Amino acid sequence: MVFPEEAIDNWRQNRLVISIQPEMSIRLQMQAKRPGLKMILNTVDMVFDYEKNYEKETPEAYETLLLDTMQGDQTLFMRGDQVEAAWDLLMPVLNSWQTKTSLDFPNYSADSWGP
Repeated sequence: MVFPEEAIDNWRQNRLVISIQPEMSIRLQMQAKRPGLKMILNTVDMVFDYEKNYEKETPEAYETLLLDTMQGDQTLFMRGDQVEAAWDLLMPVLNSWQTKTSLDFPNYSADSWGP
C-alpha cells in the first residue's frame, strides 16, 4: 500500500472527469496528503477549464458538425464500410449480453455515478 492504514479513513478513489457542452472542462481528482505530521488525505482537483483559458466562444454542440457538413468536410464522419465493420465487431458482444446475465458484472444505470 502507498499509504499507511491510518490514512484509509479518508481514502477516496481517483477520478478523471471530462465535462462536455455547455461547460467544457477536464478534471483530475486525486488524493493528496494534507500538510502536517499526521497522514490525512484529502481530494484535490487539477482542472483545465476551456472557458477560463480561452476568451473566444466555443461552438455549440452540433455547430461544428453542421458547418463541416455544409462545407463538405468529411474528416469527422465515418465511412460506410467503417460503420459496418464497427457493428460487425460489436454485435456479438451485444447479443451475448442479451442472452447471458453475469452475476458479477456491475451494470450501472446511465444516469448514475457508477462504482
